[in-house]
Amino acid sequence: MKVLHKYILKRLVGSFVTISIIIFVVFTISRMAGDPIEAYVTPETPPEIVELIRKKYHLDQPIPIQFIYWLQGVAEGDLGRAFSRGEQPVTEMIARYLPYSLELNIYSLILTLPLSFWIGTKAAIKKDSLFDHLTRLFAILGRCLPGFFTGLLILAYLYPTGWIVVDPRFTFPRVTGLPTIDALLDRDWAGLLEAIKYLSGPLITSFIGGFASNTRILRSNILEELSKDYINTGKAKGLSNDYVEKKYARRNAMIPFITLLGMRFAGMLSGSAILEAVFNRVGVGSISAAAASAGDHNTIQAFTMIYATMLVLANLIIDITYGFIDPRIRYGEEK
Repeated sequence: MKVLHKYILKRLVGSFVTISIIIFVVFTISRMAGDPIEAYVTPETPPEIVELIRKKYHLDQPIPIQFIYWLQGVAEGDLGRAFSRGEQPVTEMIARYLPYSLELNIYSLILTLPLSFWIGTKAAIKKDSLFDHLTRLFAILGRCLPGFFTGLLILAYLYPTGWIVVDPRFTFPRVTGLPTIDALLDRDWAGLLEAIKYLSGPLITSFIGGFASNTRILRSNILEELSKDYINTGKAKGLSNDYVEKKYARRNAMIPFITLLGMRFAGMLSGSAILEAVFNRVGVGSISAAAASAGDHNTIQAFTMIYATMLVLANLIIDITYGFIDPRIRYGEEK
């Protein structure tokens, strides 16, 4: 346990350094891509006013000094203003639009994980059966079809029927920011139905892609494990097929599957700009895309920091989980 604690502490320090480097690199690139003063002024702004604004926001300082001032603002909860969204404070914008991306990804994970785990495992065990063939067909189609194309098909068929809405009118109070949860808290059943219709289109599209990836990877991993010598040895010793498959093959096949889940967890905060554009769902994905197009440095930096933090945290959780799933993985020898 002491070794595990030392390993976690070491990874936390390394994660902090990694996040800092990523943020600084993106900060530097964003400064090199364009002068951030352009977000504060217009072509008609007098030169002396431009210089005053430049000094006020420390834009006349070297990039490392600008970065330090930016970090100071982050520590105080000030991420600047989003000039691509009418000078709205970035902190308020994140609090407003982040729940829409979280809601979509949370429900997608809840639906895809148990179903893809069960079907992927069953397809591998029943290799070359009709069930396996149908599973592979669906997985291949789900992976081959681009998300925007699947989304457009769903929108074309379900929107005219009223099963999907793209411009909801919510009347319940905002508590968590997640429309389905807020509607439940307010017991607004009409609002809940509206929230479900607003969520269903991108959720179905996300489910198809996530389910296809998870099922295909888990099935391949289990088949690989079932072909190894230790499986045949276990069966030769009299262990039942069900015991060997569940106790050994499935457990060892979980390593790549956990890696995939970790990446999906990190993507929960990054949103999906394509799905949000197709279904008119304003989340952090579409906000980030708009900020990148407009050269909105403050918004770009804020979302980069959030995503980098989630990605590094996901990798840390994955590495720790590995040790519990597979005892052959060691965190290092205690000195």
